[in-house]
Amino acid sequence: MPELKSNKPTHTVDFVATQDGRHVSFMGNPVIDNLMHTVIALGTELWAVKRRSKIVEALLAAKKPVTPEAIETYVPTPEQDKAWTAERDAMIKATYGSFAVAAADATTASR
Repeated sequence: MPELKSNKPTHTVDFVATQDGRHVSFMGNPVIDNLMHTVIALGTELWAVKRRSKIVEALLAAKKPVTPEAIETYVPTPEQDKAWTAERDAMIKATYGSFAVAAADATTASR
């Protein structure tokens, strides 16, 4: 398979393997990695609950029955999808944006 090349900047760094070789450390410190995993997992769960709440609100506004099946099978309108995606992206930026700033500062400081 040919190697793909791109001029686009990437936002990746090499991982640091832990001593036991079974886990991967992205920050070079397992305690910070555990905190990162927890923060990301909480953000994921928060967005899932927020999206589910938006679906319930949409069903109620449309005067449709709110059942687990209706929630699970709900397909947002293109307008809802666009608005929800923008809200999700704003939440990600607000929640995790400081990590990008810290990474950029660390990269600049190491030069």
